[in-house]
Amino acid sequence: MNKLTNKTESLLQFVKFALVGVTNTAVDWVVFFLLKATLIDPDVQMEKNIGKAVSFFVAMLNSYLWNTIWTFKKEYQNVTSGVDAKKQKGAVFLKFALASIVGWGINVFFYNLVSTKVSYLLFGEVDTLALVVASGSAIVWNFFSNKFWTYKK
Repeated sequence: MNKLTNKTESLLQFVKFALVGVTNTAVDWVVFFLLKATLIDPDVQMEKNIGKAVSFFVAMLNSYLWNTIWTFKKEYQNVTSGVDAKKQKGAVFLKFALASIVGWGINVFFYNLVSTKVSYLLFGEVDTLALVVASGSAIVWNFFSNKFWTYKK
């Protein structure tokens, strides 16, 4: 494959990843805000952290599904073909989960930083800003860890 084709495929893959990321962010935020509206005391940071963990897990499953069948489909098929296909499928999921957990750590770190530190500066509701910063901070890690580790043989 020539360099132009590789760059075009990588760009297309990034666009797909970004689209999946937008849907994952929507899933994450909708689940979080539903939990916040029904089960979470907005004044208790630990409850918001638990809600964020639940919303992240739901979004991670969505992300795994769409990135596996769409964004990294060819890579997934290459990794999971052969004699140990079942074992490789499990390994891909575990790698994806591990990369996602690290991404979640990055996400939670920035969520807590913004929702606690910025709130002192703004004296108001900052959960939306915190979610934007948290989601944006993890996207670089998630793309590169999945592209160059999770879906590689």
